[in-house]
Order: sequence, then C-alpha cells, then structure tokens
Amino acid sequence: MSKKSYFIFIFLIAFCHQLFSQEESQNTFSLTELLQILESHSAYTFSYADEDLKNIEVPEPPNMLSVTETIAFLQEKTGFKFTLIGEHQIIVDAPIPVEQKPEKITVEELDEVILTNVIAKGVSKIKDGSFKINFDEIGIIPGLIENDAFQTIQALPGVESVNEKVSNINIRGGTNDQNLILWDGIRLYQSGHFFGLISAINPHQNHTVNLYKNGTPVTYGNSVSSVIELSSAKKLNDDFEAEVGLTFLSADAFIDTPLDKKSSIQIAARTSINGAFITPTYLQYYDRAFQNTEIANTNQNAINTEEDFRFSDVSFRWLYQLSEKDLLRLNYFSIANELSFTAEEFNQNSMETKESTLSQNSLGMGAFYKRNWTENFSTQLQLFHSNYHLNSTNRILNTNTFFEQENNLAETAFKISSKWKLNERFELNSGYEFSSTTSRDAEADEEITNEDLIENRLNVNNLFSSLRYQSSSRKTLVHLGARINYFNDFDILLAEPRLSFNQQFLKHFSVEVLGELKSQYLSQIINFQNDFLGIENRKWQLADQLNFPITKSRQASIGVNYQKNNWLASIESYVKKVEGISSQSQGFQNQYEYAQIIGDYRIVGLDILLNKKFRNFDARLSYSLTDNDYFFDDLSVNEIPNNFEIVNSFTFATSYSYKNFKASGGLIWRTGKPFTPISANGLANNQFDYEPINSNNLKDYMRVDISVSQEFKIQKKLLAYAGLSIWNLLDRDNIINAYYRQEENNEIYLVQQKALGLTPNFVFRIKF
Repeated sequence: MSKKSYFIFIFLIAFCHQLFSQEESQNTFSLTELLQILESHSAYTFSYADEDLKNIEVPEPPNMLSVTETIAFLQEKTGFKFTLIGEHQIIVDAPIPVEQKPEKITVEELDEVILTNVIAKGVSKIKDGSFKINFDEIGIIPGLIENDAFQTIQALPGVESVNEKVSNINIRGGTNDQNLILWDGIRLYQSGHFFGLISAINPHQNHTVNLYKNGTPVTYGNSVSSVIELSSAKKLNDDFEAEVGLTFLSADAFIDTPLDKKSSIQIAARTSINGAFITPTYLQYYDRAFQNTEIANTNQNAINTEEDFRFSDVSFRWLYQLSEKDLLRLNYFSIANELSFTAEEFNQNSMETKESTLSQNSLGMGAFYKRNWTENFSTQLQLFHSNYHLNSTNRILNTNTFFEQENNLAETAFKISSKWKLNERFELNSGYEFSSTTSRDAEADEEITNEDLIENRLNVNNLFSSLRYQSSSRKTLVHLGARINYFNDFDILLAEPRLSFNQQFLKHFSVEVLGELKSQYLSQIINFQNDFLGIENRKWQLADQLNFPITKSRQASIGVNYQKNNWLASIESYVKKVEGISSQSQGFQNQYEYAQIIGDYRIVGLDILLNKKFRNFDARLSYSLTDNDYFFDDLSVNEIPNNFEIVNSFTFATSYSYKNFKASGGLIWRTGKPFTPISANGLANNQFDYEPINSNNLKDYMRVDISVSQEFKIQKKLLAYAGLSIWNLLDRDNIINAYYRQEENNEIYLVQQKALGLTPNFVFRIKF
C-alpha cells in the first residue's frame, strides 16, 4: 500500500472510531431493521409499504423470544398488523387511527419477493425475475456514499461498465443505448454528469430502482437489453422534510412537503462546487473525463488556457390525490453539462484568443393519472416529452479551422393501460402506446443553419397485453404476454412475446424461467472519435432500415434461487442474441473504426451470487462468466470477441451495520476488455498493420473500495449524516481502453486510457 493510501486508510479508521463513539446508547431499533434481522434468521420474508414503517422505532426484543414470539412482540409494541400469506411471506400493514378515514388510495403495490438483501440491505429479487432497490432502506455499498442508482446496480452480477462510466452500463453484453432508462415513466437519454462519471438524476429523489435483465414486462419497449426504472416515492407526504448536502463534487438540496391534505411536492437541485472551490476529488474526475480528448491535447499547444466546466440538475414531482379513486402525478427534470475552453496563441505576430465550447442538456416532463374504478379494475394514463441536445464548437489552435456539431433527439409518447383482477389467481394487463421520435443532426465549418440540419422522424404504435397467474398456494407465478409494434414509416409489424415463470419447491428453493423477444429503433453511433471535441462522441440515430435497421433481440434464461436462515444463493444461465447492430455503435478503434457494416452479437453467460448474513455483518460473493462474440457477414472472420466482453468478473464485499453506523469494503476483479494490437512489423514501419481483431486483452482490472457512514441526531427534528468513501484504495493503475494513433511525423503510438486512481469522497448532510 502506498504512503498516500496508508494515510487515508488510517484517517478512515479514526473517522469510523469518532463516529461510532457518538452512537447513542439507547436500546432501540428501527422496525425495518428488526424485520431485516428476522428475515436473515428465519424462512419468512416481510412485505410492506416503505413509507408506513419510516421512522418507526421499537425496543429491542428479548433474546430468548422465538421468531413467532418476536413477531407478536412487534405487533404489540407498534400496533401494526402482521398477516401470514402462504407459508413464508408476511404482510405488514400500518394501523389506521379510529378518527382517520382511509381517504388515500394505495398506489404502491407490494412485490412478491423471493430473495432479500441480495447485495445489501434494501436490495431484493422479485418473483418476476427483476431486482428492486429500495433507497430508503439501502445498506452501504463499497466506494459509494450516496444513492447513485447507476453505480449501485453495477454491484449486481451481469451488470458491468467497461470504462467505469454510468453512461456506459453494459448489461449482459449490451451497449448503454440498448438499455431503456426511465425516471417516473419518462425516458432518459442522458444518464450521466461529468460526461458519464456520476448519475445525472439527483440520488435523493430516487425512491426505488427496478432492473429487468430478462422477462421484461410487455408495457416496456424500444430496448433490446435491459430496463432500468427509477421511481420517486409513490405516496403523499404528510410532513415537511428537507435536506441539504455537500460532497467533494457537488452541493444539493431536497424538499418534500405537503401542499394540503391531498397533495405533496418534491423539489431537488444539485450543482457542481468547482465554481466556489476545487477539491482533489474534483480534479481526479476532471482528469478522468477529459484525458486523451482534444481539450487535453490542446493544453499542450496553447500558451495560456482557461477552462470552465459546470454540471447541474433540477427535478420536480407533484402528487395530487384528486379523490379516493384518482391520483395525478406531474414530473419535470432538467440536466446540464457545460464546458468552455479558452486558449491563447501567437498568430502572425499577434496574440489571438480562441474559445471552444461543449454543452449537453436534457429536458423531460410528464403527467401520470391513475383511477381505481373498483377494487379489481384500474386504468393508468401516461404522457411524456423528453428532449436531448448535444452541441459543440471547436476552434482548433494553429489553424483557422472552425467546426460546429449538433445532435438533438426529441420524443413524445402517450400510453394508456388497464389492470383487471379477474379472480384470486388471474390478472389481465393490457394497453396501447404511441410514440413519435425526431432526431436532428448537423455539422458545419461555420455557424449551423437550418440548411445544415438533417431531420428524421419515426412514429410507432404499440399494443400490449399479459396474463398473470398465481396459484392459491403462491408457489407458482406466471407472467405470459406479448407486445405488438407497428412502425408506420416502414410498414413493419413486429410481435414480441414475453415470459416470466417462477416455481417454489422444497420449501427454500425456487426455479425461474425467463424469455423475451424485443426490438429498438434507436442507437448511439460514433462517426469519428474526435466528434464533439472527443469528449462525448456518441450521437443518437433513428433506424432507417438502410444503414441502420431496427435492432432485434432474443433471450432465454433459467435460474435457481435458495434462501434459508443466514444463507442466500442464486445461479442463472442465459443465452442472448441481438441482430441488426451497426458497427458504428460498438466503439471500434482498430481496423474497423470507420467501417459501416451491420451484424449481430451472441452472448452465453452464467451469473452466480452467494450471500452470508450475520447479526450485524453481511458478506457476499458474485461471479459472472460470459462468451460474447460478434458476427458480421461482410467480414472474412466468422467470430470476433465483442468489444464489451468481460469473460470473468468477480466481486467480494462485506458490510457492517449497527443502528445508524455503516461500514463496507469490497474487491472487484475482472478480465480486461478485448484489444487489437499492431504487429511488430507495423510498429517498426509506422503502418497500421493490425493483428486479428480483438485477439488480445488489456491487463486485468482490479479495484478495492471502502465506505463508512453515520447518521446522528443534532436535535429532536434535526439529523445529520456524514460519510466517507475511498474509490480504488490501493491506487492501482487500471487501463480501461487502448488504441493507436499517428503523430504529425507519422510515428504510431499507443494511447492508454486510465481509470480513476485513489479517489476519496466525503459527504455531509443535514436533514430536517
């Protein structure tokens, strides 16, 4: 361990000790914490609405009580109702005061959980095969001090980011543009700040995240990989709540307050702190974001330079209970990354100043309306508009070159659906969705005009329906349905059947079978690596059925889950094939960098997860094995290792919690991504004479992360939260990408992009 790592590690130990010594001595626990302990020591799982149990504390039960006696003890102390459903699931319902009439409808339905505390407290696997993360109850993840949704899901097996960016999440071999990312039903086309290094959605407005890797519900379309669904809280807030926080990267504020008895509003805002002061953490992120880009390269040729980079986001959510049966929700978000770079140079014996700029912005707004017509029948209506805009102006030093580029994507969608509970076993879900998507691209050697814009539009009509069956014993659950997509502009009709099947057996085991056909008509492509200053070189492109066909996928998987007492285990194998991908969307940086060909990729994989729980400790191990290959008919090579192939990926993590104190540490190791070297003869003669494509791999990636946090009371209604994390504790040099370039003297050199080095981060929050 380096001296720098050792110093920070000693500081962390001192920090832990100081925070832990502040822990109050009262023997009380939160109700949710006790339920988690009961789950780890019994065969029961508890389902509840998170808001009902929020801030509920109970005395510590006597140690001699059995599980059933402990449940009776909690029921007596809290007044909550504990109802056994089937053999192993207990529903926890909040008591309703006599003087209070139940005017509010329940808008958060309880999920059928099969595995709890999968990678941390608050992370569950649902019977339909999805994963659910509850950020109100989330445990601590190594290397993280805030609830960054896109970083958190990377702790799950089968979810990677080959370059550490949240804007490049690779789920079962797919590219990030193959993921459908939603926030309260609004599609998100920009998922990262700092050009992909941290989440673009304020983490304090995310209540839950659902991840579907297979067996996707029919209500979701236009993605051939996964669905990442971020959601704010679905219940009205009766009390005023607010938070302000500061990290080494940003400052933020969050408010959740009732407007009256029937409505509440959430507002969240965040901005980078570099306008006020610069931290070592910020410099680490800055160097990582802009390394090997035109900004970094220009610095070497300029006399005086000045950079100004800012990121910010604002989000809004309003809930209004129109009546006992009607609920309305309105959402809005705005995301911005702004960079300007000014440099001075001598030109014809005079000093000349040139400015290059880059802006990346997103805007989203939506409306959601739900009506419960009867106890067994309800309808939902969703409207949203999402807009993404990327623009850059590049004034190249030592030349008179001026280059401007623009990429704009706008989508407007309408969805109506119904849920009809036919009886105790069957439920029918059906609906219709219409979406209209427009892309605009332009580039010019001067300011862009309307004549430079290339505009494409695609309208799609979708019908979907699924039938849900659950046996009376609740041991069998089946979701079977289909989605029908009609592409108006191409006169193409596509059917997408979906299946999710779960069967419990031998009391503590369950087997799940998932399958799906999906399609998408959007992709992110790279024309040239130096587009948009080389910082964000991907742009959104609509399918045209010529150069960019509609992409289609097929996937099937089978898995077995086990949970008993303190043990949890899950193993899942899958096969997935995606057809109609463009080579321009795959990030080639070798002999096929400028190729424009269409092909497929196929991945066969295995995901394994093992978790052991103690009273205050939790340890987990996960492993993924994949074989991921391209198939391009226009190439002489039959199989090419996928650019995003991670053959072996291993994670070990452990965590400790005691009341409001949390600590965790973890190790991540994986094989390096594929790489195409230049032959010895090519290097000797400065020629791009490549060896077989992706015939080598970068060196293995390894990272150790740690985190610690403490929440404590300042006053009765004033809480504080402090946290410290260290990313890459051992300061290991991880190479996440490598490619060749040629200098002006024609000499070929190797460019190596490094991951983040040792990066500490700190957060302090006040909650009131």
